[in-house]
Amino acid sequence: MGFTVYNAAKGSRPTSNVGIPVTEKKDFVLIIDQDDDEREMLVEAALEPFGYRVETAADGGAGLSAVKEKPPDIIILDLHLEGLSGRDVMAALQAQSQDVPVILLANHGAEKEALQAFRLGAKDYLVRPFREAELIQAVERALKEVRLKRDRENLLQEVQVAAGKTQRHLRELKTLMHIGKSITTLRALNEVFQQVIRAAVTLTSAEAAGFFLRDDQSGKLVLRAGQNLSPGLAQQMGKPVADDLTSLVMASGETFVASGEGLTRYKPAQANATSVIYAPLVVHESAIGILWIANEKRTFEDHMPDLVTALADYAAIAVVNARLFMTMQEKNRQYEQMAKRLEEYGESVTGGPVDTKYRDYLVRLRAPLTTLLANMNLFRTGEMGKLISSHQAAVDVMHRQLTELIDTLDNMIPPDTGGL
Repeated sequence: MGFTVYNAAKGSRPTSNVGIPVTEKKDFVLIIDQDDDEREMLVEAALEPFGYRVETAADGGAGLSAVKEKPPDIIILDLHLEGLSGRDVMAALQAQSQDVPVILLANHGAEKEALQAFRLGAKDYLVRPFREAELIQAVERALKEVRLKRDRENLLQEVQVAAGKTQRHLRELKTLMHIGKSITTLRALNEVFQQVIRAAVTLTSAEAAGFFLRDDQSGKLVLRAGQNLSPGLAQQMGKPVADDLTSLVMASGETFVASGEGLTRYKPAQANATSVIYAPLVVHESAIGILWIANEKRTFEDHMPDLVTALADYAAIAVVNARLFMTMQEKNRQYEQMAKRLEEYGESVTGGPVDTKYRDYLVRLRAPLTTLLANMNLFRTGEMGKLISSHQAAVDVMHRQLTELIDTLDNMIPPDTGGL
């Protein structure tokens, strides 16, 4: 057989006498050798103690089948196999485009035959009898190229994964910017709530999402919108809802993230949630509501809190704009009614005497109307966000009506009042 083992015993950790570090390698070695004793010695006394993963085959046909089923990192091949010879196996590997380094085991005097096998792609050969050190050194030499190739492939894969994540994050940011511009032009609160919820689920693939908004009169958080809410929470739509997290987030004004055991001390409003993100809607350093998302089956990716926080900021702007828009509409309606009542006391809208008891009232009325007109100009000029065409038209109409109302007051108040 001609195999000599030094400093190696089955089941013990070897000490290399050739300067090769003994590490827990995961390199896969396939031995194709017809000598049962030599296979056993190669496996148990040399390769496995040095941490290699080893499989064996007793003939060329079985070896080729093993390579096809599970390609190894390196092959140790007996050149003198019966049936399919070592050279035949090499030729078959070349025909199958199997790029696996091969170390040949040759008998003494067969060096020329081994050298011929190099033309078929052999990386090295050992002449019997050989020692443990020679075998391990040959295996390590052959594996250097394999490991470099593996490292390059792993690095390429990591780069591709990183590039994929970067592209995905860019798409998410573009989507977020588009959503932000869209919701800040909405003028109906219910539309804001629903679109923010849809955006939260789209951006994060959350299993559930909800929107709490503080009621100005009671100061309580009210559930205004949600998607895939748990049954108990869904019944609370339009009603005050509080959990252990809402007070914390409203007070801190900071986004809260929790999952697993870190969430067990709290009781989220969404039943059975195992991972949550709560982002406050902050206006002038004060929270007016909360946008939250929740999962039951998985945790959120690390960058998701940033996306939800940015979306909550857009939502806060949209809520403020919608409320201001609604206020202006209501004020405009009220002032139109006032103008009609005032006309009943005047002789005409083009300038006639007005009863003295209403003069001071008209003077006081003009100041808030002028302030309202200035606020409305913020929408007309786009300082509060670009309006969609239908909203722009509505603002233009209200602006015109308010201007006409102020002009009417100017005509109804005599110059000698000194009020204007």
